[in-house]
Amino acid sequence: MSAIKKTNPKTKKSSKGKVIQLNVFRQPNQTETEQLIKAVLNVAQSALWFNKNFSSKEKENLKELIADHFYNGKNEKTNFKELIERICLAKRYVARKRGRYISKPQDWLNIHYPLGLAGTAAWLKQVNEVRKDVPEYNKGIKTFATAILKFIENPQAVTFYRYRRLLMEQKQFDLLQILNNTLINLQYSL
Repeated sequence: MSAIKKTNPKTKKSSKGKVIQLNVFRQPNQTETEQLIKAVLNVAQSALWFNKNFSSKEKENLKELIADHFYNGKNEKTNFKELIERICLAKRYVARKRGRYISKPQDWLNIHYPLGLAGTAAWLKQVNEVRKDVPEYNKGIKTFATAILKFIENPQAVTFYRYRRLLMEQKQFDLLQILNNTLINLQYSL
């Protein structure tokens, strides 16, 4: 008897492995964020580049850049609201003084560009420090971020009217205009 097993080349089976693609950067506690990413892009476009129309390809590229901001291990809803508040801070920074501008979207949304959205993290940190002593400080941007999130979760007229009323009571008319534009874009997929 031979200890070597001979195989018949005609009956040899080829083993094929199953390829599973994994997103290495996605954290295990994060669910699908596509709708939140789309909303961040809509807010950024309404607030910062309101006079620019993006092609489908440009929108996909910008969504990929925004997605990088979600892969930091934070809760996706908290992360979303922080990004929205940071966009509002940048919009107001530019509006305060003539000559200030926002760079092109491909740069500004890039997580590695320190003068873009990534750089506004320090601004929000300062705002949150002041809020510890003065809870009403920059309340409008917090209300605005919550309004966008609540509308995504429950896209009903009652949600829109509630947050519209709150922004009007807080005299946040610049944010009210951005809210209107963003919700129209979200509702009608513009």
